[in-house]
Amino acid sequence: MMNIRDFIFINKAKNVNKIRILDILGFESNTFITQSPESYRKVSDKTNEEFDNEEFDNEDFDNEDFDNEELYNITLPTTFNDSSVNKTNLIDSSSTETFEPINMTLKIKKIWTDIEKRRKWVVPSLLILSTLILITAASSIIINKRNSTIEIENLYETLSLESNNLIKELPEIINISTESFYSKYDVSNASANLQIIESTLMEYDRNLINREGFSNNTELNKNLTNIFLLIDELDDLISYRILRSEILIYNDLLIVNDNLEIDYLASQLSEISAKSKRNYENLPLINEFDNDYILLSETLNTAEELHGRLIAALRNNEFELGKSLMLALKMNKEIANNNFDNSLVEFKNNKTNLYNNISKLP
Repeated sequence: MMNIRDFIFINKAKNVNKIRILDILGFESNTFITQSPESYRKVSDKTNEEFDNEEFDNEDFDNEDFDNEELYNITLPTTFNDSSVNKTNLIDSSSTETFEPINMTLKIKKIWTDIEKRRKWVVPSLLILSTLILITAASSIIINKRNSTIEIENLYETLSLESNNLIKELPEIINISTESFYSKYDVSNASANLQIIESTLMEYDRNLINREGFSNNTELNKNLTNIFLLIDELDDLISYRILRSEILIYNDLLIVNDNLEIDYLASQLSEISAKSKRNYENLPLINEFDNDYILLSETLNTAEELHGRLIAALRNNEFELGKSLMLALKMNKEIANNNFDNSLVEFKNNKTNLYNNISKLP
C-alpha cells in the first residue's frame, strides 16, 4: 500500500512520468491510477487536516518545469508494505544510466537550437571580427613599413652628415703627412683617422644602392672616387714616411773618439744597411716620390760602400780619413732627405688641389 502523499504526488504528475515513478517505486508500469474527481475529493477530505500546511499546487508540476532531474531528487518519506523493497535500495537500484542518452540528446538538441536561433547575429559578428582583424593587420604592416622607411632615411642622413664631417679633417691630415718635421705620434694618429674616414665612406658607398636617385649618379660617383683616391694616397704617404724614417739611422755612431770599438761599429753599420734595404723594398710607389725613390736607392748603395771604407780606415788607424768618411755618410743622407722634402711639397700641393675639387656628399 502507498501512503496518501505518494498517491497525490503520482496523480499530479504527468502521464509519462507516472509510469517512470511507478517503475522506480517498484510497481508494475501498467498500473492504472484514476484521477476522477470523486477519488481526489475523497482523499483530500481525509487528509485535509493532516496536510493543512502542505502546498501542492498544480503549477509546481507543470510539464515544462518537471523533468527527470527533479524526479531523481524526490525524497520518499515512507516505505511500502512489500518487505523486499525499501527506500534506500529503491533509490540506489534506480540507475540514471538509463536516462543519460535522453539527457544528452536533449542537451545537444538545445545547443543546436540555440545556434540556429543565434545564426542571424553569429555570422555577421564573425564577419565584422574578421574584417577588424584584417584592417588591424594591414594598418600595422603599413605603419611598420613607414616607420622602417623613416628610420632608414634618418640613418642615411646621419651617415651623410658624419661622412662630410670626417672629410673636413682631410686637410689637417694632409698637413701632418707632408710636414718636413717627422713626428711618429702625429703620423700614427693621422693614420688612425684615415682608417675611420675610409670605413665610414665605404659604408656610405654601400648604402647608395638602396637610396633612390643616388646609385647611378655620375657626379656623386666621381666625387667619391676622388675622395677614396685622396685617402689611399695619404695612407700610402704615411706608410712611406714610417718606413723611410727607419732608413740610415746612425744616431751617435758616427763619432770618432778614444773609446770607439771598431768591431761593434762594423756590426752596427751592417745591421743599419740591412734594415734600410728591407724598408726600401717595402716602400709604396707614389707618383710624387718617384725621384726620391730612385735617389734613395743610390743613397743606400753609396752608404753601403762608405760603411766598408770607414771600417777599413779605422782598422788602419786612419782616423782623419774615417772622420771624412763619416761626414760623407751624413751628407749622403742629407741629400736624400732634401729631395724627400721637395717631394713632400709637391705632394701637398697636388692633394690640396684634389681636396678642393671634392664636393659635399648628399
